[in-house]
Amino acid sequence: MGEGRCEKLNPRVLSFCKLLTLMSKLPTFPIALAILCVGWVVPANPSAPVSVDQVIHCYVQAIGGEAALDRVTTREVHAARHHGPKLTYYWQKPDSVLLIEGKARIGWDGGSGWMLSSKKRVTKLSKGSQRPLQIDANPLRYAQLKQLYPDAEAAPGEQFDGQKMDVVQAPNDRGVTKLYFDSSTHLLRRIEETGDSSAYFKHVTDFLDYQDVDGLKFPFRIVHSSNEPNAKPDDVRISKVMQNVPLKPGLFTKPSTSSVVLGGKR
Repeated sequence: MGEGRCEKLNPRVLSFCKLLTLMSKLPTFPIALAILCVGWVVPANPSAPVSVDQVIHCYVQAIGGEAALDRVTTREVHAARHHGPKLTYYWQKPDSVLLIEGKARIGWDGGSGWMLSSKKRVTKLSKGSQRPLQIDANPLRYAQLKQLYPDAEAAPGEQFDGQKMDVVQAPNDRGVTKLYFDSSTHLLRRIEETGDSSAYFKHVTDFLDYQDVDGLKFPFRIVHSSNEPNAKPDDVRISKVMQNVPLKPGLFTKPSTSSVVLGGKR
């Protein structure tokens, strides 16, 4: 059914198939036509994987559509960790991010990352550390799923929390990344990464509490968790999202200890 899977099937299709079957006078034709109609209208295997293209199309429509996504070029997000400090994220298309947490800053300029400690010490961001940063500042990035995961493929549907999920999976360095989309809302619900940093540990990101922001559905709670030893959940709770805010030039550039660019343009 292609992209139309996002919409409910028009009941007139069923009526049309039944009518043709009843009108036919050929002895074997009604049976053949009935089988054809059932095969067209009802999937042969309800648990069969939904295509990656279908999942992406339905997800993009669910979060607001391509036009609404294309209109957003910058973003400012105010949040806080549960029982933790306040956070401010700045994001610029395609994937530059700055996180301000107290006097510390973490930045990604689209190609490399850096950290500025509260003591004004600048260090390089370790490999892979930018991913949670990018997710928190731009959780709608999975509208570009094929660009992020060129080898993505459909996987059999699964269930958790009593909800059926459409699943897309892609290989990573040592294992597989699985993305779970709610079959009823088509919103991204969870990402599970096994083997991304180690062959033995799983990293999970849950997207919760979707709310409307300028015509887009944006998750206002993002929870990162892992089964690594001593790992604690990182529960990011968003309070405000502002789109297309003006940003200072050089905001995402690695700073020197003598010159640090802070915040958005006011």
